[in-house]
Amino acid sequence: MSATMDEKAQDVPASIAKDTADAKYDENVDNSQDNLVYDNAEEEPELHARTIVACMAMFLLNLVQVFALQGPPAVLSYIGASLDASERQTWITNSLSLVQAVLGPIIASASDTFQARKIILVSTCTISFIGCAIAPGAQSIARLIAAQTLIGFGFAAVPLAYCVPSEILPRKWRPAVQGVMNIAASIGAISGPLIIGALTRSDLVNGWRDFYWVQFALWGLTALGLLFGYRPPKRHTRYDHLSLWQKIGQLDLIGFSLLTTGLALFLTGMNLGGEQYPWSNARVLATLIIGIALLVGFGLYEWKGTATGILHHELFRNEEGHGRAFALCVMLIFIEGILLFAVVIFYPILTVNLFETDPFLQVARAQPFWVANLFVTGLYGYWSTRLRSLRAPLAVGFLLLTAGAVGLATVQPSDSTSAIVFDGLAGIGFGSPLVLIVAAVQLAVPHHLIATATAVTTSARAVAATIFTASYFAAYSDRAARFVPQDVAPAALGAGLPSSSLMPFVAGLSAHNQTALSSIPGVTPAIISAGTAALKQAMAGSIRVVYIIAAPFGAVAVIACFFLGDLSKVMNYRVDAPVERLRAKHERQ
Repeated sequence: MSATMDEKAQDVPASIAKDTADAKYDENVDNSQDNLVYDNAEEEPELHARTIVACMAMFLLNLVQVFALQGPPAVLSYIGASLDASERQTWITNSLSLVQAVLGPIIASASDTFQARKIILVSTCTISFIGCAIAPGAQSIARLIAAQTLIGFGFAAVPLAYCVPSEILPRKWRPAVQGVMNIAASIGAISGPLIIGALTRSDLVNGWRDFYWVQFALWGLTALGLLFGYRPPKRHTRYDHLSLWQKIGQLDLIGFSLLTTGLALFLTGMNLGGEQYPWSNARVLATLIIGIALLVGFGLYEWKGTATGILHHELFRNEEGHGRAFALCVMLIFIEGILLFAVVIFYPILTVNLFETDPFLQVARAQPFWVANLFVTGLYGYWSTRLRSLRAPLAVGFLLLTAGAVGLATVQPSDSTSAIVFDGLAGIGFGSPLVLIVAAVQLAVPHHLIATATAVTTSARAVAATIFTASYFAAYSDRAARFVPQDVAPAALGAGLPSSSLMPFVAGLSAHNQTALSSIPGVTPAIISAGTAALKQAMAGSIRVVYIIAAPFGAVAVIACFFLGDLSKVMNYRVDAPVERLRAKHERQ
């Protein structure tokens, strides 16, 4: 029995106690109430069906979130063409990520402050369920973007999808638990693109619409699973006696306003620039500058204006090095986002331009990354849990992910098999960083801030993805604009193309428009073959810059992992928020 328990608590089994150890750090806990906790750090608890079913509900939530995220990008060009809005098609995927980046911290902070995990999870999944019903009937991209925005509410609950499994199971198991949840994410990442790819293959114009009905069913099943499968006992806070509006007043509303407005404007500016408008355009500059100014204001306010806001100062207190560990984890997840999106966004572009034109086979060629991740992510979690170590497996993961990016930077048009191998190598590496960084964050922070800390981490990743995806596209587009005419022109002219037909030939070849090519005077199959070979070489050189940009960040991450600090002391059998009364296994005997 913990020495901090009062006389009354001594009548309760040794493994069941009031969460007084956590309460001394948490001003929000009402000390007159009992919050269920398993505090026997040395003995493994016996788990029952209620905990297992709750974990299964979280497994399904992780699956559908990534299913929704990864599906549409796989056939984005077909969706854009179907809605006659190719120039704005990136907003179909960006709208979902934007909602996650902006609302994630708010949802998590409210969840921590009021211990309202279940109602938030069920509500956000229900909103996504509604969004999926709106999407299939879209006749304009505006309606589809609106539907994706609603689906983004369920994706914004990602921090809770990560933290609930960790808090209802022993701390020692957190790396392994996150590994299992990442297996669910991998299944979603594999099945989503394959399903939408197959549907699009059967109907190039409208096949993608049926994908949203599959999502519709999954979100509905997830909402029901959470409603009936995740049944946490009520956890009390000092705000229990307040009305709803009084509770809302306890949130960091100023910080929320600055963060949501600043992030929304900044990420919108990053997505507008380069594709829809030049970076020098007033719309792009205005949204970027105002967004950056508001984010700077948010940082200053969280630093000097409040100690208990979204960036709660307790997250950064360097007790036993945990504050440093949290800050380092935020940096590492930022780098993970830089590397991950270089692979998952630009490997499909590499595939389309160099190796495959069939929509289903394009998706299939991207699966080695996720299949490799599916099989190794649990092994990383087991390795970390077994040895109670995060640094070594995290460094190995970053090393392999970086090696995969370096390998992709070397791919030539004749390297079809090598491209698949390097994609798989990157997937083996990816099995570690997300899982172990999230676990490290959740081990380094006090429990009453676990969702908030997880949300700060995932938002940092979303910001990295947005910033660097825009940067990658700018670098890639700049190179392609130079390399394509530079490489294609001499090849086509050398094969006998009349100089008067050069410009339309380059344009038609770049657009993969066979109809336009066949109508150009002087064009022959031999000229098209020579031009296609030159185009592939130009695209290989253009895409290469993305991996050249990303790889050095991976090298920094490998080194930074060894400064993470030792978290083994907190990797014990304590369960911070069990969904049932737990007892040590020996108490059953």
